[in-house]
Amino acid sequence: MRQLAGELQEKFFREVSDDIALVVSSDTANKAYLSGYVSMAHDLAPSYRSAALVSRDRTSLVVSAADAGPASEFLRKAGQIHRYGEFYFETVEDWPRDFLKPARSDFTVAFKEAINAVRPTDGLIGVDRTNDDLLWDLCREILGEHRIADVTRCLGAARATKSPGEIARLREATRLVEDGFRRIIKQAHPGMTEIDLAAMITEGMVAGGGIPRFVSVTSGPRSALADTYSTRRVIAKGETIRIDAGCTVDGYWSDMARTFLFGEPDTRQKTTYAALLAGLEAQLATVRAGVPANVLFDVAMNAVRSNGLPHYKRQHCGHGIGLRSYDSPTVNATDTTVLLEGMCLCLETPYYKLGLDGMMVEDTIRVTADGFEPITTLSRELFVLS
Repeated sequence: MRQLAGELQEKFFREVSDDIALVVSSDTANKAYLSGYVSMAHDLAPSYRSAALVSRDRTSLVVSAADAGPASEFLRKAGQIHRYGEFYFETVEDWPRDFLKPARSDFTVAFKEAINAVRPTDGLIGVDRTNDDLLWDLCREILGEHRIADVTRCLGAARATKSPGEIARLREATRLVEDGFRRIIKQAHPGMTEIDLAAMITEGMVAGGGIPRFVSVTSGPRSALADTYSTRRVIAKGETIRIDAGCTVDGYWSDMARTFLFGEPDTRQKTTYAALLAGLEAQLATVRAGVPANVLFDVAMNAVRSNGLPHYKRQHCGHGIGLRSYDSPTVNATDTTVLLEGMCLCLETPYYKLGLDGMMVEDTIRVTADGFEPITTLSRELFVLS
């Protein structure tokens, strides 16, 4: 991740003017993008605040006293870590002496210490305002308004397209989910529970070095419940199984979905799934650099409706993916973001009929100049389990 962070830092600094000497961010994803450090502390406490301060040749972090241990392991330079709050590590004699000093009382004090330690004599401080304006206000107070510049859009532009290193992580995160799906195709049988199938997927994620983020295995009438947890419900023959799952590798997400059946589908199930698949395949036939995101939405909706579900409704039919599961753009009726080569998207056409069942098919792709490269590789068929 340190090597990837260096590449992404160079990419970001190409997006900004030459007079930006330092960038600061407290947004979780942007901090990881700029520094390479992905912190478990944010999973444990979503409101936890940290920050990255990154120049062209130096990275510093402001973290909690508890997060300082893992951050130090990552940066390998304790002097570039500024701690706040209360937590206690004991150290061996040759450990950096910084950890023996008391941490600062709160984030604000630690951030002021950090920026005073790295503030450049010339140039501007670029501030990411994605989260809120706390860093903007602190930098304005410390440096004066003439020394700061808003780089929020520049960060968005840098993150919009993915580097080869980012693509590799998206592919690996996707592979771990696909491997779990393949286990289900080979091993699942009637009498198993939703949790039994979820365990097959989750075990593979962990064994492969991924972090499970969501594994939604739903069956029968429960398959119509979007984004819900699996239960000990026993799956019967003839029932639909909708699985939507994702994990992270080095902070990069996967998100894919498939539909399964125990036994041969009936006419309604075949017709419904064929319509959803037609919607996704219409998107794949249309996607390329230069196409607005909302065009993909219209294409998907028209294809589903004209292939057997005339009443089909959706709020979106896809989204960007990267250091967030839902990244920009959103494939909906109003997002006119023009697709760029190197963007990564999840394209999907879910369908939920409460009291009956739900189905979906979702793939991740990389946009190219004249089409796409698949990141999801598993067949899009309606899987019939013996």
